[in-house]
Amino acid sequence: MASWNDSELTDQVKREGMKEEEEVLTGLFAQYGTARHYRKNELIFHEDEESRDIYWVRSGLVKISQSAKEGQGITLFLRFEGEMFGAAEVLTGQRRQRFARCILDSEVLYVPANEFRSLMVSRPEIMYAVTVSNARRLLHTQRHTEMLISKPVPWRLAHFLLRLGERQGNELHVSLPLSHEEISFIVGCSRQTVTETLNRWNEQGIVHYGKKRIRIQEPEAFLMRM
Repeated sequence: MASWNDSELTDQVKREGMKEEEEVLTGLFAQYGTARHYRKNELIFHEDEESRDIYWVRSGLVKISQSAKEGQGITLFLRFEGEMFGAAEVLTGQRRQRFARCILDSEVLYVPANEFRSLMVSRPEIMYAVTVSNARRLLHTQRHTEMLISKPVPWRLAHFLLRLGERQGNELHVSLPLSHEEISFIVGCSRQTVTETLNRWNEQGIVHYGKKRIRIQEPEAFLMRM
């Protein structure tokens, strides 16, 4: 385990388009965080355990899930590179309400709960950044709920894939680390609908799909087709 040095902090903070509160949180974790490397499917924390740390995704992808009676965890949120997670229970003094698992090999920075709370008290810019970040996340959740109600399934699935993808020339390349069932929980439909929609798009040539990878041509127009 290791902390990040000043040059790594500078490189990260200079990412194009980074919002002010993201810069503050990036700097916080770069300066005070300790790195842990997790392999794909490795748990970061369990449900009902003591909330000891607050986390930030340096690289990889993390899912936040809740156990279901059938035994299959329900994926509630995804945390991408540059996103904080695990703060709500720390700040409210609760035990973990959900569990966090890496769905790709990931590098995560963590700051102990007591240290994080002390930094928020002593540095108002951190308090402000956490507040704004949580407010943005709340608005995002509200928009996601509205989308689940108002948009058709193909649009919701397309929107989700665009967020996962990486631009390569005129195409968007999407790795699918989630099962079709997990995707169905996120976009609000059945597993069968996810499978049928992807297969139909592949047959129509809208996407090229195989071996858990998708290539989307003309990604700007992709969502408009739905």
